[in-house]
Amino acid sequence: MNAGKLPDHISYSQLAVYLQCPLKYRFHYIDGLEPAFTAASLAFGQAVHQAVASFFQGALEGEYLSADNMIDVYREAWRGCEGPPIQYSNGDTEKKLLKKAADILTLWHSRQDPTIEVYGVEEQFSVDLCQKADSPGNGLPALVGYVDHILKMPDGNITLIDLKTAARKPSPLQVDQTLQLTAYSLGAEVLGFDPDELTLRMDYLIKSATPDLVRYETSRSEEDRRKFVKLLTRVWKAIETSIFYPKPDWYCKSSCGYQSQCAEW
Repeated sequence: MNAGKLPDHISYSQLAVYLQCPLKYRFHYIDGLEPAFTAASLAFGQAVHQAVASFFQGALEGEYLSADNMIDVYREAWRGCEGPPIQYSNGDTEKKLLKKAADILTLWHSRQDPTIEVYGVEEQFSVDLCQKADSPGNGLPALVGYVDHILKMPDGNITLIDLKTAARKPSPLQVDQTLQLTAYSLGAEVLGFDPDELTLRMDYLIKSATPDLVRYETSRSEEDRRKFVKLLTRVWKAIETSIFYPKPDWYCKSSCGYQSQCAEW
């Protein structure tokens, strides 16, 4: 991405950053600035994600990774983490996070059903928003993203899954309201599925003292998808007209690497 230019697409990640802090969006997606650090929680989540994706990719190819194999993938992903230095918080260290990763990946592996068929891993989609918006041809960029995992359950149901790590158990209401699954619902049609005939699921690996795996199933309606596109339209209009401002909150110190730029704003 060239600094100073608008992105050529929009994604759920972009939307989430803009809604969290419009100025952070500008620093990252418009100015192309590198943050001062990478939050350890982010690096941890990415490495765990790679370990789970490796398991499903192996299953797709007829090879099944053991829990120890998955932990090895986590180690490699952590060591290969590029970009700004990792910043730890809440007493975490690389060693402590490795122990947490080993615990939750071992738990995750023990909960897998061998009769489930893997349909896709990190399946990318691109949705033409101009065809979905209330006013077609309004210059919206494509909605680009990928679905973590697509599985066919023993009952024949197709399930699109997003995997997350979390410090604590979320509420079902959070899952019902998460916009990421609405983006998945839009992407499902492009991937060849009927969005009204599949299940959307959030899998949370809880990295607490006693690890847990929590799964929430939900769905999205045509009205949910319409409102999501409407939100994207409004956010993109704000981005085009350079509406960027700081939005201070609890996460600023622990997870935002643009604190110095924000202070100078």
